[in-house]
Amino acid sequence: MTRIGYLVHDLADPAVRRRVAMLEAGDADIVPAGFVREGRAVPVFETAPLVLGETRDARLAARAAAVARVCLARVEALAEQFGDSDVLMARNLEMLAIAVRVVRRIEARTGRRPRLVYECLDIHRLLTSEGVAGRALRALERRLAHSVDLAITSSPAFVRNHLGAVFGARTLVVENKVPALTDDVTAAGATTPGPPWRIGWFGALRCRKSFEILSDLARRGDGQVEVVLRGRPTPAVFPDLAAEVREVPNMRFEGAYDGARDLPEIYGDVHFSWCIDFFEEGHNSAWLLPNRLYESAFHATLPIALAHVETGAFLDRNGFGVTVDTADAASLWAYFAALKPADYAAQIARLEEQPRALWSVTVEECAALVRALATGGAAQRFAASGHEAGMAEEAS
Repeated sequence: MTRIGYLVHDLADPAVRRRVAMLEAGDADIVPAGFVREGRAVPVFETAPLVLGETRDARLAARAAAVARVCLARVEALAEQFGDSDVLMARNLEMLAIAVRVVRRIEARTGRRPRLVYECLDIHRLLTSEGVAGRALRALERRLAHSVDLAITSSPAFVRNHLGAVFGARTLVVENKVPALTDDVTAAGATTPGPPWRIGWFGALRCRKSFEILSDLARRGDGQVEVVLRGRPTPAVFPDLAAEVREVPNMRFEGAYDGARDLPEIYGDVHFSWCIDFFEEGHNSAWLLPNRLYESAFHATLPIALAHVETGAFLDRNGFGVTVDTADAASLWAYFAALKPADYAAQIARLEEQPRALWSVTVEECAALVRALATGGAAQRFAASGHEAGMAEEAS
């Protein structure tokens, strides 16, 4: 069994739990360690995690200081935690800075070196900045990259636009597909056609511009369009999202949800999923393939995306969903005002004709991922889909 040490920025992040589930399904033994965001409980893992402390969202300087403290005082403890790991995987650049030191310490203690994997699922805005901070962060990334055996990411656009130049052939795309790993993972059926048409904005709620567009649409729709928000608002963007939503007719905020349990219910209640993001417009927002894209397709809900970004290209390439040239309330209202139940049913039929492998991952694919992490040449043979296999070759 492959033993994988997993060093993460937030042990309570649902995406961390999904990745752990994938790796365990691929017959890996996961040893976790990392920070936890303030106010969140540390979840239960098979192996008890080493908790490095609390951090706060959108406090980059404070997180950098926390990383520095770990590099100075906790490397020995981490080397003990990960000492017999075959792979050490670091989620995000700040954790990679710690992981490089831990790998060196393990090698000095034991004479063996675990493979170092960098998991990069977002390109932080500073990495694309031309300012002093941006140049310094890119220099740090290039320096750390020398120690990395494999960089995994969730979108081919991240490789094309950034990671390929840093890591070359040492990149692997693993999309944010739904882990349909057991028989009890059920999908919601298509929602009864509207009107009213309901749009769901679920997950990490961090985009002020999306909120303004959807608020305007809900007001214009006069009851013909409803908007449902579920997930965790970013406090730096939405200090009191519930209060803001109460001021908007035909919009409701239903709080956080359990991604392992609640997805059929929340997607089964809406017709469309908002897969548009302006949080880091022109860079990360244009390049990502978000979790909600795959979740919505899995649960027979039509994703809405901008045509000119990676998510829109995915939908157009595969022939389902709704792509728009511009995301403004007026043009969106024109679309919904003209939408007929028969048109919606035809779009759902096109979605349901697509191969399930576009949005869900199997146990066999999880095993292939574990092999890719554990062995040097396996990355280019990893085939969670033909798209990822081709992307690994493109990066070379």
